[in-house]
Amino acid sequence: MFRFLCALLAIAAMAGCASAPPQGPWTVTAAMNAGESAPLTRGTREWEQRPDGRSGVYIIGNGIDALGLRLALADVAVTSIDAQYYLLHNDVSGQLFADALLRAADRGVRVRLLLDDMDTRGYDEATHALETHPNIEVRLFNPFSRAHGKALSALLEFRRINRRMHNKSMTFDGRVTIVGGRNIGDEYFSAREDSNYDDLDLLAAGPVVHEVSSTFDRYWNSRYAIPASSVITPKEDGPDLAAVRARLAELREETLATPYGAALAAHVAKLKRERPPLTAARATLLADPPEKAAGDLPASETFAASMLPYVTSLQHEFLVISAYFVPRDTGTALLKSLEERGVNVTVLTNSLDATDVPAVYAHYAHSRRDLLEAGVDLWELRAEKERPDRTLSGLGLSRSALHAKAFVLDEKLLFIGSFNWDPRSVRINSEMGILVESPELAKAAADTIKGLLPDAAFHLRLGEDGRMQWLEHDTGDRWRLFRSEPILSTMRATTAWLTGLLPIGGQL
Repeated sequence: MFRFLCALLAIAAMAGCASAPPQGPWTVTAAMNAGESAPLTRGTREWEQRPDGRSGVYIIGNGIDALGLRLALADVAVTSIDAQYYLLHNDVSGQLFADALLRAADRGVRVRLLLDDMDTRGYDEATHALETHPNIEVRLFNPFSRAHGKALSALLEFRRINRRMHNKSMTFDGRVTIVGGRNIGDEYFSAREDSNYDDLDLLAAGPVVHEVSSTFDRYWNSRYAIPASSVITPKEDGPDLAAVRARLAELREETLATPYGAALAAHVAKLKRERPPLTAARATLLADPPEKAAGDLPASETFAASMLPYVTSLQHEFLVISAYFVPRDTGTALLKSLEERGVNVTVLTNSLDATDVPAVYAHYAHSRRDLLEAGVDLWELRAEKERPDRTLSGLGLSRSALHAKAFVLDEKLLFIGSFNWDPRSVRINSEMGILVESPELAKAAADTIKGLLPDAAFHLRLGEDGRMQWLEHDTGDRWRLFRSEPILSTMRATTAWLTGLLPIGGQL
């Protein structure tokens, strides 16, 4: 006990030395729309001028198309690119993304890149070099102190550091936007050979784009978005802009020479020739305000509060796709109340083998029996599910994991965004997404997802003896029955069980 108290005192003493983020004021800027002659303006004019106020939307399910659309739109932008992401990995996809932004800036496009600081420290030098470009500005949301390692910084300033910006959006010329669940990294775009995410984005044009731009401005100009140049101390021998430009160009050429690069280039070329077909729908952006990072935002002003009325007013069916699903008592009670009113609730989340966060799975598992007893139709994605986008592009098979966050409500409303059904999305991190009012799209999405479930996921149920069972579809009407959890790794199961004992569910 004495040593424990001494450790607490030492931490308290060090906390006095913790470095808070620099304080502004910073330059306030606003979204810029391209002129009437710009390609993206001409291509979206019909959506800007619709008298019914509906936007044009398109669901992006294919991982290669998701990256291809971002690169193709960056290539044709002439005025501005505003990008906001939780993660930007220093891998093939991240390098292609950075290269596209730099080439756009070289053409005179203003680039504003807002990144949560969770994943940026490993490429601080390149970020600093990019910021020397007159048309590029990078800001870091709620940054870690560079004076300490990330772990120590989190320990010293846990209350602040714990709150992250989980938003994901990219807007081109103020005319077209992509909002959804994907960060920037290989696993989000089917670029890895071992395992890739099943994920969803929405491409949109029309009035909802202005809502996304307004929200981006609010985050960009908030006191939590710190210019990278105020956070990063460059090394004297670090790369300059010319060196970064040359290296990104070299990496782009190396990637194009690979099978994935060739498949991606073919997708980009096709997307430039054939615009994705947009569906007319009333689209509304739902987003947490950046002030959620302070930790004292009233619950009534959060994303979760704005989404709740749509859920509680359901009449027939609720389809939930949530990679990280930790309903706990409150969420379980809500789903139970829907079932009691005759609403059919179906939930798809990750199996233990598919998830990348076993602790999340372990705490979701605490609610599993209650959900099944309430009548919820529960499915867990199998890790060995094949990736059709890679197969169709001749890239071979890979395992899968679920990263999508989507709701289908009464086959009338479709939500796609960054919000997981877990305490972290509800109370801690900032989230965003687009709610689409379109029976056509909502029903098509529901039918597609429900049609894929038998061959992609385990179906859970309670046996006559009350024990949990997992069903795996074989062929026809045949199913394999597992009376214990189907797992590939005993060590992974043990780790999950141990973390399930820890009182951390409210942080997941």
